[in-house]
Amino acid sequence: MKALRVAVAAVAAWLWLVPDAAGQQFLWNADFDFRFDNREYDAMATARSETIFGVRLTPEVGLGWGRGNAVMVGLDLFSDFGTTTDISRQMIVYYRYRDDRFDVHFGRFPRRHLMGDYEKAFFSDWIDFYDSNIDGLMANWRGRHGYVELAFDWNGKIGAGQREKFMIFSSGRLNYGAFYGGYNANMYHYSCSLEEPGVVDNILIYPFAGADFRTVLPAFSKLFLQVGWLQSFQRDRLYVGRFVNPGGMQIELGIERWGFGIDNTLYLGSGLMPYYDSVVEGQPAYGAELYPGEFFYRTTAGVYNRLEIYWRHCFPSGVAFKVASVHHYDGHGWGWQQRIELQVPLSDKMFRKHPRPKDETARPAADRPRAKAARRAE
Repeated sequence: MKALRVAVAAVAAWLWLVPDAAGQQFLWNADFDFRFDNREYDAMATARSETIFGVRLTPEVGLGWGRGNAVMVGLDLFSDFGTTTDISRQMIVYYRYRDDRFDVHFGRFPRRHLMGDYEKAFFSDWIDFYDSNIDGLMANWRGRHGYVELAFDWNGKIGAGQREKFMIFSSGRLNYGAFYGGYNANMYHYSCSLEEPGVVDNILIYPFAGADFRTVLPAFSKLFLQVGWLQSFQRDRLYVGRFVNPGGMQIELGIERWGFGIDNTLYLGSGLMPYYDSVVEGQPAYGAELYPGEFFYRTTAGVYNRLEIYWRHCFPSGVAFKVASVHHYDGHGWGWQQRIELQVPLSDKMFRKHPRPKDETARPAADRPRAKAARRAE
């Protein structure tokens, strides 16, 4: 890590000294994330109680040139409170191209750069906070009436005690007046380690349609109703040898005004995680290694409901604060989650006397689709 720190410092110093010639520009940003998330799930059959409490700082520096090109390098510094005083460190390095329509990333880059609005059946809050970087590539296109995004994340190299794993996922949306339709899709290849044989294919798709009523009630910052179908196709090639296809309907609604909001998600169907625990002789309990979505979709009662009541505020300085009370029901019992989040995005553009062209600035939150509360502009 000493060599990495020296390399980052050297790159930063070099970029600082590079003259602003031929369109070369010194770029930097630093994102601060604080999260307290207390989870009381003793009455539930699908999840266990725990507390997520930690802080993350991701400083980056880079060189921008031409129309939307940039190479960025940085560190992901994370401290999980209550464990040790050590800070985990992960290198960030990527090439980025961005213009008015396209956004392309190659390398290891923060997950917050994704544009897609992915359901919690695809990525849990835990993944969002603890696995905060994508190792691979991402591309999206956005237009006047919608967007489409495709990403590849290589999150496991075969080795001793380590399975080969990669994920291809995508999201899209098309708006037509007050109505819209779209999809989430994910193909997860969960392969063997040096000690453990076998391959599991985990495919999940979610087509949906909805209505955004802000077109007729613009006083609300959020007001929508959405209906979709979650469908999974899973095959444990070694222990089962055939596809199983759990799925079900999902209904979502949200309302927000003056920063106060309510989000409710109701899932009616079979459990989407049949191999979370072993079901045949010799089969491992794959657990969260195979299923990156929220544990509650393991439901054996045919129902899962998530109700979130929150208040959030974005200050003129860009600092975003949110406090939320989240209630879960899995058909067996109720669980309660209390969350506090503070996010501070800093970048060179905040201190410029003369703003640069639009394609060289971070994408504002308004450009994203119906973004989840936990996400923010870059």
